[in-house]
Order: sequence, then C-alpha cells, then structure tokens
Amino acid sequence: SVPQARADVSASGIGKCMTFSSLGLLPGLLDALEGLRLTTPTPVQRVAIPALLGGASVVAVARTGSGKTLAYGVPLLQRLRLHEDAVGTPAALAAPRAIVLTGTRELVEQTARVLKSVAHPCKLRVRTVSGGMTDREVGKRLSEPADVLVCNPPRLAALVRAKRVSLADVQVLVADEGDTLLAPGQRQEVEFLLNALPKGRQIAWFSATLPEPVRSWLVARPEKPVVLLAKDAHAAPETIGVRNVKVRAEERVDAVHDVLVAARKGERGIVFCNRRETADEVGSVLVERGHVVQVVHGGRSPEERKKALAAFRRGEGRVLVTTELGGRGLHVPDLTFVVNYELPERPSEYLHRIGRVGRHSADGVTAGRVVNLVTPHDEGILREVERLAKGGRMDTGEAPRAPRRREVQAVASVARKEARETRRIARKAAPERPASTRKPEAQKTEAPRPRRGAGRAGTPEPRGKGRGGRGRS
Repeated sequence: SVPQARADVSASGIGKCMTFSSLGLLPGLLDALEGLRLTTPTPVQRVAIPALLGGASVVAVARTGSGKTLAYGVPLLQRLRLHEDAVGTPAALAAPRAIVLTGTRELVEQTARVLKSVAHPCKLRVRTVSGGMTDREVGKRLSEPADVLVCNPPRLAALVRAKRVSLADVQVLVADEGDTLLAPGQRQEVEFLLNALPKGRQIAWFSATLPEPVRSWLVARPEKPVVLLAKDAHAAPETIGVRNVKVRAEERVDAVHDVLVAARKGERGIVFCNRRETADEVGSVLVERGHVVQVVHGGRSPEERKKALAAFRRGEGRVLVTTELGGRGLHVPDLTFVVNYELPERPSEYLHRIGRVGRHSADGVTAGRVVNLVTPHDEGILREVERLAKGGRMDTGEAPRAPRRREVQAVASVARKEARETRRIARKAAPERPASTRKPEAQKTEAPRPRRGAGRAGTPEPRGKGRGGRGRS
C-alpha cells in the first residue's frame, strides 16, 4: 500500500489552525512570508512543509492556485540556508544545490519570481535557464553563482551532457507540474536527470492532477515518496461560479463577445482554445470588434510570448487568448473570469484552466466565474470535467478525445462573414456615380464553335478553309 497523508487528517497530526511560525522556520523565511502578508499555510503547505523539512521525498497533489510553489520553496530554502551555514557558499559556478524543473519558459520565470520573493531575505540566489535563450544568455546565467536553478528538463539535460552544469552538489530536486514533465517529449530527459543525481537526494513532485499511471510510476521509484493529498486535490475552488452556454461552433465568437460586453468595468480574464490557429483567429475577431486582446501560444516566439504576457500583466488588455500553454501555472493577479471557448481535450486540463481564478492569496481564496461554451459535440466531455471538478477520482490515464473538425474553419467563416458585411455597408454608404460617367458594359460575343477535328494537334486543316470555319464555297 502507498503511504498517504491528507491536510484534514494528517499523519503528523497537523491542525488547520497552524501558522507558519509554528513550523520551526528560520527568522529570515518568516520575515519574508510576513512581508508577503502570509501567516497561515494553505492545505497543501500544511502537509508538504513538515514532510519536506523532515527530509522525506514526496508526491504532493493540490488544486492549482493553492500555493504549491511556496509549499516546496519554503522547506527547500530552509534546507539550503542551513546547509550553507554548515559548509559555506558554493565553491564552483554552474553547480547549484537545488534544481526546480518545470515545463515552459513562462513557468520558469514565474516560479523564479515566487522563489526570489522569499530567497532574498535568506541571502540565497535563484537563477533561471530555459528554452528560447541564446547560448550567450545561458553562458551569462551560468557564470553567476546559484543556489537554486529553475529550468526546463530538455535544456538542463543538454547542459549536463555538455558538462556545462554539474549536479554533484544538488541536495533537492523538485518537479513542478510533475504529470506534464512525465509526458512524452520530456520524460526521457527527466529520467536522465534523475539518474544523474547523487544517490539518496530528496525529490519532490508537485501537481494539480495525478493520473493513476503516473502515480504508480512515481511511488515505485527508489526514493519511496510519501503521497500527500491536500483536502482540495482534484476539486474546483468553492468560490468559482460555473455557467454552461450551449452554442453552435460558428456562434462561439459571438458568445465570447457577449461575455466581454457584459463584464463589469475593470474585469479581466482568459479565453482558452485548444489550438494555436483558433487562438489567433479568435484574437483577431475580438480585436476587430473593439476589444484590447493579447494572444499567447506555443506558435509564437519566446520573445513574443514574453512581451504579450508582460503587457497583459501591466493591464494592457482586457482578455488573454491562449491555449493549454496558459493553463499550467500561469498566474496573473486579479483575474475574474475564464471562458472555455472549447472544452479541453483532456478532462484534467479543465482543473488547470479554471484555476486561473479562485486562487489563494493573502486575503483568502479569490472569487471568479467560468463560462463553458458547449456544442453538442461537447456533451460527453462536459460530464467528465464536471465530475472531476466535484472531486472525482482520476482512476486511469486519459486519452485525448476524438479530434474536432472544422473548428478553425468555423471561426474563419465568422471572420469572412464580418468582412463581407463590412464591404457591403461600405458600398452602400458610397455615393453612386451618375449614369453618364458609367462605362458601358462590354457586349459578350460568343466565339464560333470550331469544326470537329479542326485545329487539333497533328491534324492539318483543309486547304482553303479558315480555322474553325467552312471557308468560301
């Protein structure tokens, strides 16, 4: 059987009324948390922090927006601070003492920001390396001392193979969004990094969803991690209101427009699409209708994505149109709504998407609303995501549902229809030219039909007869 602990019935008897000061944290960490107006740990923090401080490897599952980054970040930084006090600062460059793995460049930067907010008071250094960086940028980052390195698995694996980064001093490795890191495309690199670590190192896996095949693989690893399930794991926040709107595929853009028009002044949100092309089309149509929109997806360059996200965080844009890229770990303060332009192809992604609202903060769990645009094709997937959102168990691995057809074409059709209507109105508004200035229509003349066999390649025309005619008699 797999060892487990829950936030409401913890194996160590941790109560709900505990505070960070009761966890035995260093003064520097307590000061940093107090500076962030954080005094009471969230459910996942109540179970994960004591377990990690005790040296255990863990698999922690809690809903998105529940404070998972600090759940591993606080004990990780405490361990590094105590280690540095005992043995001194790192003697070598590019030899971090902790690794945090996450799936995208956006998550690397966001995770680093959260860790830096509590690392600086402890005089610990957090650096980042991710995909999209030039070799010169990577070299500059690696030339700076680092206690914690936040990175993508493929990039770090390449640096380790090239002997540009050493894992010999690593004390802790954290895999954030662990189920994604074990998907095809990254799993091989993650396994390489795990095997490259010194034996006996602490390993922590954190995710909002944990399908059974991933769970079975993790608990069978040599570290024998303890599985920590927060009481809110696999459930939507109670502060989120959900509305399902039945539409036809070609009516989706109109429905999104209606949501934006009905929203109160100052409210901002995210629109989720399943494909990059759809996100581009939806963004273009919304801009044509007068909305300020930012679009982010994997088809855009890293610099384009970074620029768009920075603009959206600054308030330049009422809505962010994105794909699953924005559903994992992306945090923008004060978002109030999420629109699922299309329901996700994997039900577990629904929990990640709606977690952009209803997040834990210093003032408690924020409120928000979710609007699902549901076509007849979506009825089955809607039942599944609703079951998961109510805390249903993910018993098996999920296969993507049957691919949609003509979804992008439907959006493009709306755009073409609006363009035709714009041209029609423009023509109607234009003054009509006087009849005297109009050009007479050219009379259509029908060319005489050629005689059968005449003019064919290789067939000489009869002497004395014109091409296609009978000639003179």
